[in-house]
Amino acid sequence: MAGSRLETVGSVFSRTRDLMRAGVLKEKPLWYDIYKAFPPLREPVFRRPRLRYGKAKADIQDIFYQEDQIRAKFFATYGSGQKAFDLFNPNFKSTCQRSA
Repeated sequence: MAGSRLETVGSVFSRTRDLMRAGVLKEKPLWYDIYKAFPPLREPVFRRPRLRYGKAKADIQDIFYQEDQIRAKFFATYGSGQKAFDLFNPNFKSTCQRSA
């Protein structure tokens, strides 16, 4: 176990404990005594996620908001190009002001 680099075999605690017994680690890690005194209720185990095959069970529906209709109508009427603001003309109306 001392020469193993597999993360899947044993927990971090058991691998560290075995490395200390084999003399590979000279000093104990800071967390070792705390982990030994208060072990977790459930031992952490490495599990590979299961491969998923096939199609998704539920199709994802498009998100459609009421504002989308208003926005589409606005761009159909006024276009997507923005006109420059004419600050010298007191009666100038921007695209947004014309739509309201």
